[in-house]
Amino acid sequence: MPESVAVPRAGLFTGTKGAVPLTGVTVDAEISNLCARVTVGQRYVNTEATPIEAVYVFPLDEGSAVCGFEAIVDGTLVVGEVKERDEAFNIYDEAIEQGHGAFLLDEERPDVFQASVGNLPPGKEVLLKLTYVSELSIADGSIRFVLPTTVSPRYAPSQGRSGVGRPDSEALNPPVSWTVPYGLHLSVRLALTGAIGRIESPSHPIAIALNDGEATVTLAQREAALDQDFVLAIEAPALAAPQAWLERNDDGDDAVAIAFAPARSAEASPAEVIFLVDRSGSMAGSSINEVRNALQLCLRSLVPGSYFNIIGFGTQLDALFPQSRLYDEGSLAAASAHVSGMQADLGGTEILPALEAAFNQPRTSMARQVVVVTDGQVTNTDAVLAFVRKQEAYARVFTFGIGAGPSQHLVRGLARAGGGAAEFIMPGERASAKVTRQLARVLAPALTNVRLDWGGVEVTQAPSAVPAVFGDGRLLVYGLVRTPREQRQQTTIRLQADSSSGPVEYAVRLDPSQTTGHTHRTVATLTARARIRELEEHPEWIAARGSRQARRKANSQVKEILELSLRYGLMSRETSYVAVERRDTPVLGDIQLRRIPVALTRGWGDVGRVDVGRMQSMADTGTFEATALLGGPFTGAIGQRSMPPAAARSVRPERSLRPERSLFSRVFGKSTLPSDPESQSIVPEPGTADVARAADPIQRLVALQHADGSWDLTNELAQAVSGRLADLEKALKDIAPATAATRQAWATALALSWLERNAVHAEGDWRLLAVKARRWLDGVATVPSGGRSWLEAARDELAHRQPPARMR
Repeated sequence: MPESVAVPRAGLFTGTKGAVPLTGVTVDAEISNLCARVTVGQRYVNTEATPIEAVYVFPLDEGSAVCGFEAIVDGTLVVGEVKERDEAFNIYDEAIEQGHGAFLLDEERPDVFQASVGNLPPGKEVLLKLTYVSELSIADGSIRFVLPTTVSPRYAPSQGRSGVGRPDSEALNPPVSWTVPYGLHLSVRLALTGAIGRIESPSHPIAIALNDGEATVTLAQREAALDQDFVLAIEAPALAAPQAWLERNDDGDDAVAIAFAPARSAEASPAEVIFLVDRSGSMAGSSINEVRNALQLCLRSLVPGSYFNIIGFGTQLDALFPQSRLYDEGSLAAASAHVSGMQADLGGTEILPALEAAFNQPRTSMARQVVVVTDGQVTNTDAVLAFVRKQEAYARVFTFGIGAGPSQHLVRGLARAGGGAAEFIMPGERASAKVTRQLARVLAPALTNVRLDWGGVEVTQAPSAVPAVFGDGRLLVYGLVRTPREQRQQTTIRLQADSSSGPVEYAVRLDPSQTTGHTHRTVATLTARARIRELEEHPEWIAARGSRQARRKANSQVKEILELSLRYGLMSRETSYVAVERRDTPVLGDIQLRRIPVALTRGWGDVGRVDVGRMQSMADTGTFEATALLGGPFTGAIGQRSMPPAAARSVRPERSLRPERSLFSRVFGKSTLPSDPESQSIVPEPGTADVARAADPIQRLVALQHADGSWDLTNELAQAVSGRLADLEKALKDIAPATAATRQAWATALALSWLERNAVHAEGDWRLLAVKARRWLDGVATVPSGGRSWLEAARDELAHRQPPARMR
């Protein structure tokens, strides 16, 4: 392919050896009690001798309500407008053909966007700025602010590689490079009421500046590579309290946001749990290691009487059992050994057939819970969510997003569609507390008949159906207020539901005199976005993307999405932002397309620099297509372009070159390579010598617990609780006859007491295991002498023998 090909109009297929016009990305964010408001700046410079069209595919938080788009050219501000998607594309194309500058912002998925800079003259630069607001993810009193930075290569099933116009495999897979010549500059201001505790980032080194009760977080280095999500964790206990925001806007669009704080359920009941584990090639390396560790803790947190199964998936399925088995010592041992040997060796990410297999498993008498563990890198998210939505009456779906850049839309969308919850585990992040928190949700009986009483206030609620309710964070519900201002009175908004133990109710007081005036209509914007998301995830709207007949059937959804998007200036799957720079002297002639490469996600598929260098050298001769490796390409290219926006609807790309299979066998093929020492599970298989080598004493105790919640009095347990077996056996003889039952009760009480004494800082890691152990102890018939319980005797013993351990 030649170095660059001149074309008579913008948007045709061209080469990519020219300079990368994107020079930097800046992010300025403000976090308040309600939401985050974020402004993203992208600076483009044309250093070439001819006009260019620059196209950049990038990620945003999947809950983003994009409400602003503008371009600054030669000091002149050009403000974008929201238009119906086809109309925006036409305005963009016509402006370029007439020699003007044009700027387009398009939403491919709720977490994947595309910016296009059309007809940028030689020597000129432009700054694009987009603004969005998004909900805060809050659990156990901590905020988690996430800024996605790159779009990971996504697996495309066969249906995503064909059809009229640009297929999903093209739209969602930008060119990829090991390094890119632009970086991230970041500033996050914390404007929170109430105390702020620890501020930390598990993903990046940060600097924190304090000023008048507020904090500003910046990157510790000058700029960061855009190769992994930026994650900021903030302890803010006040945000766990119920709150209400009533927003008065000058245009009369008053809106309300209600934050409920449901109580944590202490109840855990037996259930059927199917673990659906992504073992595709992209999970190789640190991701599959995180999966092993998470699953080992999940297995030990199950409740006696449960049924479970583990199904690994890629382009093929690998089920542990033909159908779910009773959770007992034998099935736990088999599952633990199975998990310890897991590899990312099953090919491409065929998640839809895997979900179908999980839902079609023979049913037990118990409520079915499906736990999906994935890096979420697929193109058929819409079809996956539509399928799960249709199955929500039969099972709940919970998700773990693994890795440095998982698809938030797939991970969170699956949980929404299945009435569950989502958790994300970054590389190097301590996962045990999140795993325990998620399993507590899985094993808690679902609330039924969930309803919202607005206390006489007339509102248009968003979402119209109350989301799933869990007791470890806050639940946000929005409404556009229809009650006239002069008729509003103080009232109480009530969230009501039925639980297994009876009715439950959570209340929030709403005072119309306590209003919030937001210049940017923040609450109204979030309300509109919540409703748009609900409509876009409706099976009828998803089906409408496939045919004109289906689109007519979903006309009411399409119409409402357009009305809300245009009214509130919001991006959606039906609308785009477009801005035109009118020029007195048009710039006419040939335009070169420059598709911006993105950095390969850190740790993706365990691919290293050497691999990417070889990919890059192949890409110099043309794009590659990994059909034989994936069972379907993630098409896109390493340092190469795929279909640009302006011509995507009418021009099909050239057939691409295919690389050697051996280059990608670790990523997409069946790897038989042994895992390195760092990829071994830190929760060893029970009953093995590896238990004694586990570095973390909590992990050592976890590995020794039986399925019924008990422990055995062994050398390994004695070492874990910092004692000698002979001394612990002697202490037992002083309080009870040394039988098999009392040895087991004594060991279980010692393990629990040690955790209470030495691991309070990590109680979230072992809370479910402790509940199971206490239930087992309650069933022990023999009691120690002296009227004490087993736990009281164990506490006295440990207090006598050792000071509390200093844990890291």
